[in-house]
Amino acid sequence: MALNKKIISGKNPGKTSIIMAGVHGNELCGVNVFASLLPNISIESGRVIFVIGNPKAVSKNIRFTEFNLNRAFLSASKYSNKVKRTYEYKRAQELKKILNQGDALLDIHSTLHPNKPFIICEKNALEIVSYFSKDFKRVVQGFDRLEPGATDGYMISHQGIGICIECGQHNSLSAANIVKKAIYSFLVARGHIDHLNIKKNENREIVKMNYLYKTKSNSFILDKKFSDFEKINKGMLIGVDGKENIKSPKDCVIVFAHNRGKKNEEAFLLGEFI
Repeated sequence: MALNKKIISGKNPGKTSIIMAGVHGNELCGVNVFASLLPNISIESGRVIFVIGNPKAVSKNIRFTEFNLNRAFLSASKYSNKVKRTYEYKRAQELKKILNQGDALLDIHSTLHPNKPFIICEKNALEIVSYFSKDFKRVVQGFDRLEPGATDGYMISHQGIGICIECGQHNSLSAANIVKKAIYSFLVARGHIDHLNIKKNENREIVKMNYLYKTKSNSFILDKKFSDFEKINKGMLIGVDGKENIKSPKDCVIVFAHNRGKKNEEAFLLGEFI
């Protein structure tokens, strides 16, 4: 991909969409799929921009070099001068120019450990994601409010559609196949391809995230390993932050629970089925 971006155009007029991978540089599933898919893919209508989000981190196989790129898409006033000097902040400004060219984004993510695929989006994207395969069991809403600064949130703030997909483990074949299907489903839903017979799938659970816990000390240790969307009860011990026991405030589900070693880091999110 020249300059980490490739534009594919159809012969007919249509919408402009963006498909992104590698926002986190160690999440290589989408990046690898791009390498195999892009030499052969074609569309009939509109224009699709494929882009590698964080090429510097991808080249080093690390999540980010200085700052989490997926928290770098807010307005400049939200960031310190120290953050503004980072590679990721500067890269976000470049990516904003690309995102501004379209009105819908598909952002591809994966995880270190095996994980059940799910979709992160808001209500304005439900028609599009209804075309996605049954591999995705859940649609998750509310991330933009709790974790501002992500690519999908940037699209939403500019009256566009932002869709983030968590596809499974970084280098697994099953995750790669899920990514490929998701890309084609997105292209069909957006009207770029009309020759594929992809059936809609609207019977998914919807989870609303409503609580984000950030660490208060330099040591947060989970009480156990939590699976994403694991149900937990009110009063259940989640982890220990310094010397403080952190318990669930209500019956809910837990997502993205991690041990942390610094103050003010995102440790877990809580939500509920709706």
